[in-house]
Amino acid sequence: MLIPEPIEAALNFPWHVTKGIAHLSLWPVRAIMHTPDMPITPKPKDGESVYDIAEPMLDIASIIYYYTELRSETKNRLMKYAEKFNLSTKQIDDIRNAIVFTETSLEALKQVDQADASSSNVLADYQVSLKQLEDIKNRFNLTSGDIEVFATYFNILKEPKSAVSIKSDLLLYNDFISLAFRKSFGGSDWNVNNIVDMVNRDPKMYIKEIDDDFVDKSFAKFINGLDSELVYAIFVSPENKRVTVAFRGSVNANDWIANTHNLGVMTDFKLPGYTSEEAELRDSRNSYGRVHEGFYNYLFGKTAKGANGSYKSKSEEIMGLLVDLFDKECKGYSLFVTGHSLGGSMSTMFAARAATFGQFGKVTNVSFASPYCGDQGFRDHFYELEQKNLIRHIRFSNEEDVVPLIPFVAPNGLAPVEMYKHLYKSCVHPSSFLLTMISHIISFTSCPQTGMNIRMYNASQLLFPKCRLFYPKMGSLSNEVRNAILNNVPMGLSVGVISKHLCPEYCSRLESSSEELKKISVEGLYEDADITGFSTDVVVKK
Repeated sequence: MLIPEPIEAALNFPWHVTKGIAHLSLWPVRAIMHTPDMPITPKPKDGESVYDIAEPMLDIASIIYYYTELRSETKNRLMKYAEKFNLSTKQIDDIRNAIVFTETSLEALKQVDQADASSSNVLADYQVSLKQLEDIKNRFNLTSGDIEVFATYFNILKEPKSAVSIKSDLLLYNDFISLAFRKSFGGSDWNVNNIVDMVNRDPKMYIKEIDDDFVDKSFAKFINGLDSELVYAIFVSPENKRVTVAFRGSVNANDWIANTHNLGVMTDFKLPGYTSEEAELRDSRNSYGRVHEGFYNYLFGKTAKGANGSYKSKSEEIMGLLVDLFDKECKGYSLFVTGHSLGGSMSTMFAARAATFGQFGKVTNVSFASPYCGDQGFRDHFYELEQKNLIRHIRFSNEEDVVPLIPFVAPNGLAPVEMYKHLYKSCVHPSSFLLTMISHIISFTSCPQTGMNIRMYNASQLLFPKCRLFYPKMGSLSNEVRNAILNNVPMGLSVGVISKHLCPEYCSRLESSSEELKKISVEGLYEDADITGFSTDVVVKK
């Protein structure tokens, strides 16, 4: 249950003041060591600022929660309605096919020119579709009203789906979603406004593919975390020539099991993911460090048997869809990957997968509230991809959101064996070894990082900036000091931590930081050797 804002603010006030004074007291040290909160980079071109990239990505990462919930509730209603007529899955498909045939035939009839010689064939097809639909009604004892109900459900679940249609669905069928879910995920108006923003940016935007087939909401399976798999969607924006893979974050028991299962247990980050038993037996894949075992299995492991009989991992399923998409309707497009919470970790791991073999040129990963996912080896591989211009990662986290700071220690609870580093670079400079050990003890995590981490602060907090940039310039002692002190678990604690983790708070803080974020660009950050410690002189073709 969320704490009312006035009470939460009152309880947090003493801690906020204490942290604010601590932050302010470090200003002379940071000034001497030249570690500003936000760097000065070349002025971004129109539409290419960090804010301009982050805003649509956060809308997508947010709307996937609400839209997949609408789809889930629609599926439940569809199955309950079908039970009234004792319909099997095959019979439901027969009804769907008959309705779709009628709708497409009618649409074709509307488009045809009566003077066209083919008009008679189109009319004949429409007449056949009406007869088939009538046969379906008679076979299953359905009325015209029943057909309209089924048609409504099928239209909500239709793929591909335009952003305009999603907007219409959310406005018309918002009541399908439980009140508890609506309140927990920002409310109806907030989610509708997100999709309105998406439509305004690109009226032709659409979802090419959405995979939520194995989401089960029955209470027993919810508790046991069974029969539920990773949820993702592929968004296409013709206006921006951008394909975005979005991963949904944690909303049910199975997602949180993936978040916390075998805390501290790591596994090899082998690429590509699972494709077949034969490929597993002759396993010749390379390993690129180690990652959270639960996260890896969720995205790269064997899945439930699909409609085509395949057990292929979600990662390789998505890769196949993307290769086909970029070869055909999306030639010359850029690939973006995003997600919030668990979806943020999935997005980072998948972005690494997509960039590793250079199939899509430069991959841009924009994650929000992402937990840690990899060790030093994984970070080293990611860092190599950054240097080769194959990947860009902007990681947004909220001050007082503890999720982006965990998991932070191995199960033994004593030594940081295989500590999570979420793209954080452990000190390799001998002079900073002692400092690193101290920072581990203080923060229970390795602190110096790679990947552009933009940490956003509550606008009401005294003595804090709107946002700060963290990046581990290799061998920089001042950077290590700053990151260890400003970016750790104790500093991330507060009353009402759940609200700090949710998408509405991320949207609020992103807007509050917009002035600063509009002054910087992703490429400007990566091209600044004073920030990264390397130069990006490799040209990557799309």
